[in-house]
Amino acid sequence: MVKNHTVVIDGVETDKEAEFNWSSKLQGVVLGSFYYGYVALQIPGGWLALKVGGTRLFGVAVLIASTLTLLTPVASRTSVVLLIIVRVGEGLVLGVLFPCNHAIWSKWAPSMERTTLVSIAVTGCTVGSIVTMPISGLLTRYDLDGGWPAVFYTFGIFGILWYVAWFVLAFESPSVHPTITEDERSYIELTAINMDEVTKGSVPWKSIITSGPVWGIIVAAFASDWGLYVLLICVPLFLMDILHYEVAAMGFAAAAPFVFKSLSCPIAGITADLLRRNILSTKTVRKVYYTTGALTAGVFILMAGYFKEPNEVIGCMCVAGAAAGMVYAGFQVNMLDIAPRNASVVMGIVNAASNTAGFLSPMLVGFITHDKTAREWRTVFWITFLLYVIGSIVFIALMTADRQKWDKVEGVSREPTTEDAITPR
Repeated sequence: MVKNHTVVIDGVETDKEAEFNWSSKLQGVVLGSFYYGYVALQIPGGWLALKVGGTRLFGVAVLIASTLTLLTPVASRTSVVLLIIVRVGEGLVLGVLFPCNHAIWSKWAPSMERTTLVSIAVTGCTVGSIVTMPISGLLTRYDLDGGWPAVFYTFGIFGILWYVAWFVLAFESPSVHPTITEDERSYIELTAINMDEVTKGSVPWKSIITSGPVWGIIVAAFASDWGLYVLLICVPLFLMDILHYEVAAMGFAAAAPFVFKSLSCPIAGITADLLRRNILSTKTVRKVYYTTGALTAGVFILMAGYFKEPNEVIGCMCVAGAAAGMVYAGFQVNMLDIAPRNASVVMGIVNAASNTAGFLSPMLVGFITHDKTAREWRTVFWITFLLYVIGSIVFIALMTADRQKWDKVEGVSREPTTEDAITPR
């Protein structure tokens, strides 16, 4: 698209010049335009998911985003302004996905299975990134409409087909699902949020924004997102700038920690729920999984700055990636603990705040690493480690696993017993 690349024409590899001659600054604007829309609709998306329904909104958002993805090559060739508008539009509609995710699980996830289900769902994002990168590289090698448009056509069509399956198979709540058994419905509805709570009552905005547990989650999420940015972008740059690691091998090095993250995240979710059932309180499990994951990731990111061999740094990245997968069993599911009714709204607020790390971290890293020395990169890694420490301290100090009073609707909300939460019917 903006770089020369190799395509296969009639079985012969041919060098193809970049189609667009965009400056680095303009490329940054195009790439960043998605996030302006993404962050902007987090909080409204949480409110919409509560009022309209997370399942329906989730599907429509993916459908619109997939359609815009299909139109991206046309927009690119028409005008860079039109491309930016399309990218902002994609960000806007996809900004509702994580809030919708929590709205869905608030109705479908039994209390003692929340961590497992949410962790598996979150893992899908990581697996998607791992899978699409090599597929995209392969698609660009074939001269379909210039090579690079094939990526957008393929994933746009895939998203539309996915929506058809979602429309047929997904339902808003257990009460309207046509095929689950009565025992399954009763078991889910025993501890999940009920539809009466969703339709009655207003959003307690002031109580949410001033809630200590919510702020504990916000700080924990910000530290986690900052760490992931450093792991994804900064450590690979350190490998190339300081240790002169080969660019050709960087794809594997950059993907490796996220392979480990995709493995550790569901394992953490499953083991967390096992501990909640048999050994530890939910509050203790949330604290242990977040702090263990955050501090381990922070330590190994910091260690990466002091090793001299590329393989040692990659090893640190892999351990940090695996540890980063553990934190979701802490702060991510905690929103459903404290506010099952308003989980989508809380998720929107948390995600809007934590995603500012995507804006702030590149600015700070660019300022610190002006000369690209090892000392400068170590400063970046120290800041990341300290943010993980701060996130852990604040999360431990402010978090709770108890449902908050402001989340309940008088005369409608119920409090299930421990036996109800654990024992299937």
